[in-house]
Amino acid sequence: MAEENEISLFDGQEFTVEAKQYELQETAESTELIKSKERVQNHGEVFTPKWMVQKMLSEPAIQEKIKDIHATFLEPSAGEGAFLVEILHQRLTYLGQQVSKANWTKQAIWALMSIYGIELLQDNLLKARDAMLEVVINHYQAKMQKQLSVKTEFYKAAKFVITTNIVQGNTLEYTTNDGQLIEFSHWWPVDGKVQRETFTYKSLFNNSDVTDMGAAEGQLSLFGELETEAEKEYALCDVLKVYKEERG
Repeated sequence: MAEENEISLFDGQEFTVEAKQYELQETAESTELIKSKERVQNHGEVFTPKWMVQKMLSEPAIQEKIKDIHATFLEPSAGEGAFLVEILHQRLTYLGQQVSKANWTKQAIWALMSIYGIELLQDNLLKARDAMLEVVINHYQAKMQKQLSVKTEFYKAAKFVITTNIVQGNTLEYTTNDGQLIEFSHWWPVDGKVQRETFTYKSLFNNSDVTDMGAAEGQLSLFGELETEAEKEYALCDVLKVYKEERG
């Protein structure tokens, strides 16, 4: 009889099958601070190095927020997602230490739901979204020790939330490229499920709970409990089924 983890072929020849191991990876670091002089001149585009991102996020008050999966982060000038990716990575790292495999997927989606970003340039936006999804995939595979299928509800929910929360827009004008007000979704926990409500970015500036963290750098903002005029247009649903966008 073949040893465990071995396959016996018809001719009796045996091959050892090694278990595939997934290890948690650190977030990638870009050495590029600018893409071109033209982009700096036209858009003021300068990227923040990873060491500076980590230093800014190491503040005790921010670390406390990172460990609270419902504490909201908003990056109004997301670039390629340096802050968003590191916040998500640190949050999922902490989450992975606190919850079991059985509870991890839903908690990970909640962790995503409170991270928002706005980026003016489309190429940066797509890179930021992709980088965040890669973080989710990496953490899932390290936690579950198996490959994440794109057919799973977890993958679909994670990709949907990232696309919904990380959006194109002009922060200073509160609008998208087509002139519409930048719109976000807030995800409320209700009896173990999620209630999605939409609101505009502009509405946050009528909210006394909004605070600016690192405003001088123009990078990171946090906002507390939202008190916006949101519309309950989506049905209450399981957190892993938000991608279906069922209406109320």
